[in-house]
Amino acid sequence: MQRNFTHQKTLTLFAALLGLLLLYPTMASLYPLLPPLLGIVYVKWRDALYRRDYFWVMAWMLYAVIFESVWNLPLYGIWALMIVTFTIFDPKISHLIHSDWLLGVLGAVLFDGLYLLFLLGYGAVMHTQPVEVDLIFLYYLLADVVGVLLF
Repeated sequence: MQRNFTHQKTLTLFAALLGLLLLYPTMASLYPLLPPLLGIVYVKWRDALYRRDYFWVMAWMLYAVIFESVWNLPLYGIWALMIVTFTIFDPKISHLIHSDWLLGVLGAVLFDGLYLLFLLGYGAVMHTQPVEVDLIFLYYLLADVVGVLLF
């Protein structure tokens, strides 16, 4: 059976997405120099939501769940924070700032900061330490900002 170009494009996209969703979070848990890219995930999720491209909305949400399960973080915390940030903070920021790149950078910085506060608050309430605050978070934040600017 012969496949046309559209099917080959779909298979290539599916293979790349599968590699991104399954391979990168596990590699990032093994190698600390690979940033988790949560700010980029939020910005891309938000952009896909504005475009009404629900395939990518679900893909980024699936990445978030896989990331949380691999890193032993509170499950669905990223989803909850994505929705809260999108509904509460994003309309106020987008009303004040009309630059796409600045909006993406602020969204990534805000999301990373709020997620760190969420993890610290979760640790205080549950008497656990889900994450240790270290200088590597600055590297992760810088990687998210550069990734948002590049992509």
